[in-house]
Amino acid sequence: MRRFILSLVAQSLVVLPLVVLLISASARAQTDASDSGASGTCIIKPHVLVQLNSAVGGVLSATLVDRGDVVRQGQVVAQIESSVEQATLALDQLRAANDGAIKVEQVDRELTVREAARKQSLVAKGIENQNALDELETKVQEGDLRIQQARMDKQIASLTAERSDRALALKQIRSPIDGVVIERKLSAGEYIYEQTSVMTIAQLDPLNVEVVLPLRRYGEISVGSTATVHPEAPVGGAYLAKADVIDPVIDAASETFGVRLLLPNPHRVIPAGIRCSVDWQPTAQATR
Repeated sequence: MRRFILSLVAQSLVVLPLVVLLISASARAQTDASDSGASGTCIIKPHVLVQLNSAVGGVLSATLVDRGDVVRQGQVVAQIESSVEQATLALDQLRAANDGAIKVEQVDRELTVREAARKQSLVAKGIENQNALDELETKVQEGDLRIQQARMDKQIASLTAERSDRALALKQIRSPIDGVVIERKLSAGEYIYEQTSVMTIAQLDPLNVEVVLPLRRYGEISVGSTATVHPEAPVGGAYLAKADVIDPVIDAASETFGVRLLLPNPHRVIPAGIRCSVDWQPTAQATR
């Protein structure tokens, strides 16, 4: 029995170093995978993802773009039925351009001024009394006030036309970014509510590269650090990117932190939503 126990102990002493070596190799492999941005730690995402809504409700009269179309910032991508707003704007613009009321008041004032001049000459000769002259001078002052009121009315009409123009502009849904339509949710003839998303637009230049690194590398990476991003097959290739954001809060459970890199993509050759790996440039080569 004693010999049997000694044999088991001896076998354990032989196997134990092998187990330690296997565990150590596994830990190193996981560390290397984390540092290289292996699957699950490096993902390429759109820089901005917009769920495009409308500030007002109504029936869509047209959707001008479809899935896969490239759009520019400020481009009209959909329109809400706006015939009433168009007619209101035309009427308000006509009123704002009409200065007839001002001209009428100016003509009346000029006539009153001439009458007052003649009346003053007669008063000086003693033919007319002063009361008649005072009445005409009062009418001149009233004419000045009427002209001022007419000008104010014209200014109000201009502001009303501007308000109608902005109300009409709300019926046009514009893209807030340069990007690509990745989903169109509504078509012409459907009703859009204020909380309804018309389409989804993704900005693909630049791209965000989200990387998760182990805690021990915190401090080695700084904003402006340069890295080479390798998208997974079949895209492949090697692209330079710069660190833009370093998370200031560490994930205590996994002892990791996140880094966001900006990857230029002017020709949109790199798709978003794929995994990648990252090779960090030496600190001395990091560009700040």
